Amino acid sequence: MTQLILGQLINGVIVGTLYGIVAAGITLTFGITGIVNFALGAFMTLGAYMSWYLTDRVGLAFPLAVVLSLLATMVAGVVADQALFRHTRNNLINGLLVSIGLISVMEAGILMTWTATPQEMHFVLPGVLQVGGLVVPKMKGLVALILLAVVLGTYAALTRTWIGRAAFAYAQNPEAARLMGVRTRLLQSGVFVYSVGLAGLGGALYASLYSIDAGFGGTYVLKGIEAAILAGIGSVGGALIGGILLGVAEAIGSIFLPAAYKDAYGLVTLVLILLLKPAGLFGDRK
Repeated sequence: MTQLILGQLINGVIVGTLYGIVAAGITLTFGITGIVNFALGAFMTLGAYMSWYLTDRVGLAFPLAVVLSLLATMVAGVVADQALFRHTRNNLINGLLVSIGLISVMEAGILMTWTATPQEMHFVLPGVLQVGGLVVPKMKGLVALILLAVVLGTYAALTRTWIGRAAFAYAQNPEAARLMGVRTRLLQSGVFVYSVGLAGLGGALYASLYSIDAGFGGTYVLKGIEAAILAGIGSVGGALIGGILLGVAEAIGSIFLPAAYKDAYGLVTLVLILLLKPAGLFGDRK
């Protein structure tokens, strides 16, 4: 029983890093643009399909396919930002409506391009690691480490670079940041595209672990929103921790109750934490 719990704990951490990277993108986008971008799930799906297609159909090496998928997703993010989202800055309702509409358009495009049949990538990094009787697939461990490094690197950039300080200043007082010389429009677009890139990277790596279909990203963006709220909107590092807690709650809960109810485990965890800390684990109560 102990090994089963530990194994599920590790699986929960791995899945939680995927939740966490989407949650980090949601937190960044909301903090700077004032919108909750539900379309991040569609961009995650796009990154996954690009990675699968470039690896399995074109025959590129997986690391190169991931880089190209990331770039393609970010280019799509630039187009979406300039054509749509720049007109919805700091308007939560309009941004929500635009993002929901974009989801439908992107999912339809993915279905037209790659059909509705779920796809699965061949093993990129076969084999397992055995640690104290626990078995962890090498690829799952590698994906978790990459996503951890990306989110922690993002947090370090936000706290230790001029761009990060400019982003924090803008989030606290946009007018003061503008008067201090921060190019606010460029900052908003840059953060939006970077958040899309995070989702695209998560999707590109996801394709190496699980089968993909045109709608899987919707589940992950909802989990990302749960994780961001659990952590407290505004904390990028906390978003990662929130995602991991959510993944662990689902994994451990599935041991004792049917896996069909796993979505409820995360919601129960979220409600319990918000009852104790209404602003989230790392949020400031105002």
